[in-house]
Amino acid sequence: MGYEEELQSERDYVAGLYARLDAERARVKAAYQSALGGTGETAMERDNEVRARHREMKRLNVADYGLCFGRLDSVDGDPSYIGRIGLFDEFDDFEPVLLDWRAPAARPFYTATGARPEGMARRRQFHTRRRDVLGFTDEVFGKLGEEQGDVALLEALNAPRGEGMRDIVATIQAEQDAIIRLDHPGVLVIEGGPGTGKTVVALHRVA
Repeated sequence: MGYEEELQSERDYVAGLYARLDAERARVKAAYQSALGGTGETAMERDNEVRARHREMKRLNVADYGLCFGRLDSVDGDPSYIGRIGLFDEFDDFEPVLLDWRAPAARPFYTATGARPEGMARRRQFHTRRRDVLGFTDEVFGKLGEEQGDVALLEALNAPRGEGMRDIVATIQAEQDAIIRLDHPGVLVIEGGPGTGKTVVALHRVA
């Protein structure tokens, strides 16, 4: 399959993910409206339901931007799509169709390298604008004598700067990922020079 054919296939898959997102958003919105007008419950139960549905609506709305930003292929040929939230196929035993970037199964997307592929054969980074997949870049692991740089990171570093803080969830580096996922219940001090990503790491750790 050539690049254009693969690109169209990825566009179709991501479009399907957005269709699932829209359906889930509609379901949660209906549940939220129902909770607002709920009867036959205690006030506390109704308030808890309203808050829970509101949180879910916010989670789904945030995911609308850059819902899926990559794909990870194992050496067995099984693909896993990585994104801002997890989505599941309710008609196939709730198999994941999109892995939340925070899930343990998504960690190799950030930590796999040519020297240590962690059972992965390829990492694919999507280049997106709103809901559209404009293109993709592949990093193939396990080829002797070939060490590829992080193309997505280089593109992000070379992108024009704006006034706001950039979203780095698609370009988190292995060292940053280790801090974000560190199982430490107490105070954690993050040290580093200017521009090394201390603030964004702290924010993603909270997320």
